[in-house]
Amino acid sequence: MKYQTSRSYFLAVLVLFIGIIGCSQGKQDKTNTTDDVALAQPKPINVTMYKNPNCKCCSKWATYMEENGFSVTEQPTDTLASVKKQKGVPDKLSACHTVVVRGYIVEGHVPAKAVRELLKKQPNAKGITVPGMPAQSPGMAEEPGPVDVYFFNGPDQVAYFGKIKP
Repeated sequence: MKYQTSRSYFLAVLVLFIGIIGCSQGKQDKTNTTDDVALAQPKPINVTMYKNPNCKCCSKWATYMEENGFSVTEQPTDTLASVKKQKGVPDKLSACHTVVVRGYIVEGHVPAKAVRELLKKQPNAKGITVPGMPAQSPGMAEEPGPVDVYFFNGPDQVAYFGKIKP
């Protein structure tokens, strides 16, 4: 009889132990699922874009950026030249809109890939630019192609970032 009681007690403890392990495994699986969802949908990167109120290509660039994981707040202004001057954009590197993202300036139709690279590497630069309005740049073309992107720190401090594909 003593043997049966010990055996019953052992089996009860074993079932309880297995139940506890199973519950903790279930919680762990749910946590991993939540983490996987969070990883699959990263939080968008917020940017503020200063633009001429009537510019359509700037809005197309904003749509392109939103399709590539950014959240764009458009700030139409009739004093875009003063915004560029305040932000330190050299005249020779200016374009049709000026963007502020995490302390950097992004001037013009810069590909999303270049903006991500800027934020990842955090170089000692004021910002990056695609000067002018290249016809093949994001927001200008239906099928954008590679564009020349430059770093800048001031009017005389310019370096080539690279030919970046959108």
